[in-house]
Amino acid sequence: MGSGDWFKTFISLKKVKEDGSKHGKGKSASARKANGSMWRYLSGKESTALAITNGSSSKRSRRRGITEDTAATRIQTAFRRYVASARKAVHRLRAIGRCRGAIAALTAEKQASSALIHIHFWNKMQAEIKARRQGMVNENRIQQKKQENRLKLEAKLQELEVDWCGGSETMEEILQRIQQREVAAVKRERAMAYAFSHQASC
Repeated sequence: MGSGDWFKTFISLKKVKEDGSKHGKGKSASARKANGSMWRYLSGKESTALAITNGSSSKRSRRRGITEDTAATRIQTAFRRYVASARKAVHRLRAIGRCRGAIAALTAEKQASSALIHIHFWNKMQAEIKARRQGMVNENRIQQKKQENRLKLEAKLQELEVDWCGGSETMEEILQRIQQREVAAVKRERAMAYAFSHQASC
């Protein structure tokens, strides 16, 4: 409203000057005084109008400054909240990654331990099967040896009876010959056992 009054006074001054120029130079002193008083009045009004406009503009600038400050603080707080939420999200993602890594490590460890248990059990079973086979082979060999020894003993007894009854050899010669046969039989058995064990190990 102050700026409108100032504009009106400026227009009225122009009109007054134009009227004065139309009437000519023969103006009375009273008219000049009236114009001077009017100019003073108008200039006073103008100064008040300028002061009002300056005050209103300063108020507006203050309001603008306040609104700009509040907007800046709001933007800063919103940005800080966004940054804080982003940091929290990053921390959560890192925690999730750590949890996934720990779970993967645990599952890998469990799989490795179960695989080791299965391998150990399989090796144990294979060792037991091998031991049973070896035991069965040894039992068969022992039984075979027993039978062979029994047959040999029977054959020796028969030979002794025959040699003793109808031979011309003395008792010492017969016993020496029997011992030689026994030594040769033992050597043969050892050679066969060595060959059999060598085949089993291969």
